[in-house]
Amino acid sequence: MRSYLSQRPTLLSLDQRNALQLDVAMTLMVTAKRWRLRVADLFRESGHTGAPTVVLYFLADEPKGLTLSELANRMELSGASLTRLVQRLEKDGMVSRRRMIGDGRSWLIQMEPAGRAEIEAFEIHAAAMRERMFEGVSDEDMAAALRVLKALAEKLTHGPDAAPGI
Repeated sequence: MRSYLSQRPTLLSLDQRNALQLDVAMTLMVTAKRWRLRVADLFRESGHTGAPTVVLYFLADEPKGLTLSELANRMELSGASLTRLVQRLEKDGMVSRRRMIGDGRSWLIQMEPAGRAEIEAFEIHAAAMRERMFEGVSDEDMAAALRVLKALAEKLTHGPDAAPGI
């Protein structure tokens, strides 16, 4: 991928750090869009649907389940949007919803065996795609990228530039 800097007009006179920050920010936006589009294609190609499959990923390592609000926070979705997804997954037998003991307003969402089978079938395709995408990228570079992305995510969630409603 050609960098943003090699394509941008020369109207901006930036020092080296500012230029690098701009290049990282623009590359991140374009790459995130391309990744989302490719994953959406992968969902379609493998007969899965996007958002419900993502719900299953968030539940996969939570044997006790997550409350609807915990799941909404992790996915950065509104409760109403997530409720519809969970209802669809429940109808398909992939998750179950149970009222929380002691708090009748809260729901606990748990993965069912059909949901685990669904995510395991999809993961075959997703793992192959990730292997292709990260071919030639060292573990050290992935770890460094992850540290940067987590730092940016934290600042976008809790810093002075946090997006409203997150």
